Amino acid sequence: MNRKIWEHKTFRNGIFPCPKCFSGSLIGQNKISQITEGGKELSRYGYPYGIDNLFCGILKCNKCDAILSVNGLLLTNILEEIELPNGEYDIKEVSINKPKFFYPNLRMFDLPTLIPKQIIEQVDLAFAHYFYDNNTCANKIRPSIELILDDIKAPKKRLKNGKLKLIPNLHQRIAHYSKTKRKLCELLLALKIIGNKGSHNHKSETKDILDAFEILELVLDKIYIKTTERIESLAKDKLRR
Repeated sequence: MNRKIWEHKTFRNGIFPCPKCFSGSLIGQNKISQITEGGKELSRYGYPYGIDNLFCGILKCNKCDAILSVNGLLLTNILEEIELPNGEYDIKEVSINKPKFFYPNLRMFDLPTLIPKQIIEQVDLAFAHYFYDNNTCANKIRPSIELILDDIKAPKKRLKNGKLKLIPNLHQRIAHYSKTKRKLCELLLALKIIGNKGSHNHKSETKDILDAFEILELVLDKIYIKTTERIESLAKDKLRR
């Protein structure tokens, strides 16, 4: 995952990768924008920090021709100070697109078909909410942990007082499974902590969400793709020759 692409949630800092082929970039085809009522009021007073407009548009991949729709907030008439080559400063007027929704959703990292469909669908829900609301995004990450545990057959019950009893919550289920997969469960527990912030209305920061996506990518890689193990195996094979 290229974290820098996603940090500021605007089009200003680069071009987003295509969520279908993940080798191309999304290029704007057309855009419609219209000033809001609040923007008109700000415009009358020469507000220097951006006039609110709504925008919608179409994006197209420059490799596979996939098409996406996008809408969100366009801030125009932002007065920005820039340094000139001679060391002096000047003021220029800029605009920033702050997208809120993409359809189909963008993906912060690729989701190969080796990953079970229900897990891909849940992770896509988290991706879809990233630009709109951090808490909702965090909330959508949490169920993916349960789906992963179900898929890898992590126990839902444990022996207690000679009887098999249902493990009461996700935290205890992860802790119980950590006896078998300690490193994996450390990653899952970190994901669960971030997901809980969104579920319990704590303010989730963009940094937390990006941390979660990086952890989640590693979890999916370790379980379903095993890139690290495969590459290490290739290296060992070369050393044996």
